[in-house]
Amino acid sequence: MKKIIFLNFIFLLITFPDLFARSREIFITHGGRLNSEGCHNDKKKNSYHCHKKNSQNDKLEFNEKNVIIESCYDGDTCTTRKGEKIRLACIDTPELRGPKAQPIQARAAKDYLNKLISGKEVFIKRITKDKYGRTVAELSINGRNVQQTMFNSGYAKIYLKYAYQCAWSR
Repeated sequence: MKKIIFLNFIFLLITFPDLFARSREIFITHGGRLNSEGCHNDKKKNSYHCHKKNSQNDKLEFNEKNVIIESCYDGDTCTTRKGEKIRLACIDTPELRGPKAQPIQARAAKDYLNKLISGKEVFIKRITKDKYGRTVAELSINGRNVQQTMFNSGYAKIYLKYAYQCAWSR
């Protein structure tokens, strides 16, 4: 009898996964690894979403569309006046320190980015948080995508692993 009940449960789970996902947040109706906040990037749908309520993603200030950039630490990381650390999505710039450091190119990228947006109000499109707790986002100033400008100017390369997050880089 227990086998029959178990098999019926499995059958229902396979046949009607959406029913279980809606009634219970334990079940997830599609594959994909979740981060510690219960969120993930869906490469097929080119989206980022969460399965847990009150996730870190829900806590992001999504209503805030414009921020003022205080300064940029390097060619792909900046801080807002409110202290939010921003990792520019979809690009990678040379490192200032470490075993793969290219300090001359890194300083040039940092200086270019600071001239472009430091002290200015920019439009922000938040995507996710990275493993260091930084907000991964696309920035625009005067209608120009900052990451695309960095790439077109030769200061950045497209970060292929995450290029699907930005329409311009695909």
